[in-house]
Amino acid sequence: MKIAPCFSLKCFCYLALLLIQLSVSSVIYASPEISITGLTSELEANARAYLALSKETCETPQWKIKRLFDKSPEQIEKAVRALGYYHSKIQKSLTWEEGCWASVFNIQLGPPMLIKELDIQVLGAGAEEPFFAELLVNNSIQIGNIVNHGQYEAFKSSLKAQAEAKGYFDNHYELKQLAVDLESNTAKVQLHLQTGNRYYISRITISENALDPEFTRKFLQIEPGEAYDREKIVEAHQLFDTYGYYKNVQLKYLRKQAEDYYAPLAVNLKNLPRHALSAGVGYDTDLGFRISAGYKNRYLNENGHQFIADLNLSLKKSHFIMEYVLPYNNPLKDRLSFFSGITYEDTTNVDSQKIEVGARLSNRFYGQVVLSEQLKFVAERFRNGNSDPFQTRLLLVPGIAISNIRAENKGMYLDGYKYMLDLNAAHRSIASSVSFIQTRFNLKMAYSTFWGGRIIAKTDLGATAVDVFTDLPSSYRFYAGGDNSVRGYDYKSIGERNESGDVIGGRYLVTGSLEYEQKIIDDWSIAAFIDAGDAFTSTMNVKFGAGLGVRWYSIVGPVRIDIAVPSEDIGDVHFHFSLSTAL
Repeated sequence: MKIAPCFSLKCFCYLALLLIQLSVSSVIYASPEISITGLTSELEANARAYLALSKETCETPQWKIKRLFDKSPEQIEKAVRALGYYHSKIQKSLTWEEGCWASVFNIQLGPPMLIKELDIQVLGAGAEEPFFAELLVNNSIQIGNIVNHGQYEAFKSSLKAQAEAKGYFDNHYELKQLAVDLESNTAKVQLHLQTGNRYYISRITISENALDPEFTRKFLQIEPGEAYDREKIVEAHQLFDTYGYYKNVQLKYLRKQAEDYYAPLAVNLKNLPRHALSAGVGYDTDLGFRISAGYKNRYLNENGHQFIADLNLSLKKSHFIMEYVLPYNNPLKDRLSFFSGITYEDTTNVDSQKIEVGARLSNRFYGQVVLSEQLKFVAERFRNGNSDPFQTRLLLVPGIAISNIRAENKGMYLDGYKYMLDLNAAHRSIASSVSFIQTRFNLKMAYSTFWGGRIIAKTDLGATAVDVFTDLPSSYRFYAGGDNSVRGYDYKSIGERNESGDVIGGRYLVTGSLEYEQKIIDDWSIAAFIDAGDAFTSTMNVKFGAGLGVRWYSIVGPVRIDIAVPSEDIGDVHFHFSLSTAL
């Protein structure tokens, strides 16, 4: 009976303290209120940007608030005048309540100022240039529009910037004005740009480097005698950076050395180190611990030939590849390579050793689209199922592939897409142990959403026409399951089975995945996903896997940790760990 009053007293004390804290907090965190009426959202945003009063707080001294308040009508008038309203009337009030201040501005805009006359001209040597004509056609300033000082200044700057970018360095405005008539509420815009003469490239000097000057010159796509064009120079700079030969690239147009509007273009280059070594260790649940090493000779000779070697070792799958690469025809777009490789795989469902030797021609077009044609000789020793004997097959495989990747950084994510479509074939009558035609298409898309989220979708499709399936080597059969396929299933555990129950792969492949990823803090995110697919020969029996995961965006790439369950047995929990690519 005596406990209740004490408990009530405690409650009362807590409530009193809470009320005091809330009242103090309301004073501490109070903010002034500035009410602006009579304006559109665009005009109001501009008015608040001009209004010095909007930067002040409740703690600002009253004398300063009053002084800024008195100047507010002038600032608001400038703000609305910049968007074409020259006859505004402003009513204002200022009050102090509960330790803070508040202001009200009621604005009557009046009629807008309309553009009645438009006189924009490009004069001089550049008057007939199509790039100036295009700017004039797409000009946002038109007769009948409301005056917008921001648009006027932006167009005036863009016209001058275009002249600079195209080599009209002596350009200047003979006339530039925005004249308004307050009585008629009309305006006249006049811009007369005198371009002067255009500058040209007299010669191109390339600093001495490890590569032949004639080979280096092909990256420029600029010839002596051409008019100066900043876009071409920027493009050349990007090409020098892209192809992995040079560092500290500088292209300078030496305008001060101009004679009769001709000046040299100096290209200063430094070669990257000739030899590059790389090494790494990793782990994923498909292949276990992995060790990788790489070597690259960036320029075997002055014509830009390169040598590349890559080694990847794990207990379940290893490969070693060597490639000799040389620029072909157009070094900016075409590469010819000769390659050889050895691959070893010993997993639960695949036991294979493969040697391949071949040549590949890659052509880049439409930006990032790459078309590759190759011819390779393959020798593979394999068996499917522990009880099956080993077989050896020889193949001469011509193939063609088209691929593309487009990506851009969106915070810690990389948004975009990538795809590859390839077609390979072999025939018994041409140095092959089996006849087949096979095509495969894979696509992955990733796009950011609101609040730090991202949606990732991918699919992998394949089909094979083969005369005798049992003669088809393991590397040309389709399997599903694993970290990058249907999670919730072991690596290559989904596929057609033989009479002994061993997975022997399939002629066809259909897999798909949908994942939502949500950033939680810094470089960490969580994900939920569902995967589905099958590798089959006659009847498709789709397997599903679903689960949750954690992502850490490290310096070397996203680290994925997933927990997934298969549709066949939701109690069979699978753990997946891998270091993946950003897209």
